[in-house]
Amino acid sequence: MVSPRARLIGDGVENPANARALAEAARMFAVPCGFRDSRGLAGHLPGLSTVDTAALLDGAGPLIAVDNAPGAESVYRAGRLHSGASIVVGNERRGIRPDILRAATKTVQIPMPGRGVNTLNVATAAAVAMYYLLDAHGRRQARAPRPESHRPTVLLAAPRDHVEAGSSLRSAAAFGWQAVTVDDREKVWFGTPRPVRNEARAAARSHRNPLRVVPAGDAWASPSGCRVVVCGPDADGPPLHRTELTGPGTLLVIPDGDGWDAQPGAEFARIEVPGAAGRYRLLTGIVLAETARQLGTRTVQGPRLPRRGLSYGSGLELTAPPETDLVQPWELTNY
Repeated sequence: MVSPRARLIGDGVENPANARALAEAARMFAVPCGFRDSRGLAGHLPGLSTVDTAALLDGAGPLIAVDNAPGAESVYRAGRLHSGASIVVGNERRGIRPDILRAATKTVQIPMPGRGVNTLNVATAAAVAMYYLLDAHGRRQARAPRPESHRPTVLLAAPRDHVEAGSSLRSAAAFGWQAVTVDDREKVWFGTPRPVRNEARAAARSHRNPLRVVPAGDAWASPSGCRVVVCGPDADGPPLHRTELTGPGTLLVIPDGDGWDAQPGAEFARIEVPGAAGRYRLLTGIVLAETARQLGTRTVQGPRLPRRGLSYGSGLELTAPPETDLVQPWELTNY
């Protein structure tokens, strides 16, 4: 798989850890990475590759903004990019600045059907966007109109870093999962010291994340009769976007590292990228995004046509209910 000439731009990214993860996302797709630094990022990362605003806005190639701005097109339907494109992701809280959005050739968004959490980590969003904009052609059709009946179970298999695990759980909630199983043999999520636990929960956006995190147990084995699909960059199987990832009784295993190729009876799906494998959160985000794409969205039915014959009016009048203070407990629950 050869990516067209493109580059990844971070606009106003302020977290050095996110900047490093963005650079890794760019290496996954063998494209250069630069930053429009408006938050003092260069002071924390000597040697940071920066881009000039005028050169970015007046560049010769297409400018693609990845942002959930009004009117943005789904990244699943955007199609492959022309040569020389700049793919721009924005600040962790404020997104892409208005001058980029105005100058953009196209604005695309990653559909987020989840409750509570409705955004991805910026590096994960960049990896997902590049996966669809730079390749992933010849994809399977979506399953709409009944996506939830085909949603598979997800197993995060032996994540080795607590922040990567937390960010992956954030992605799962954003893409619509209500529960995820974690094989925590590396002890990065359950029973960790308080500082580690706090960092992991912050990465998962636990203050508004309704996801249930279920431990797999020390001697995990796939349930009897379950279809197991192991997804990874080195998996010996067809490309991820050409593999059926949905269906009742399907278990998606996303391992962090090797050792899962010996699962008896398992199928394999390859996360096809032209460069380095990338961080766990990036790979997990791509798998979850492709699964959500295949699930599709429920079709919205149009208004019913009036029946012939007699028609009836209503004498009832709706009144507004009394105002109440409702609190929605968005919190990550561990079992």
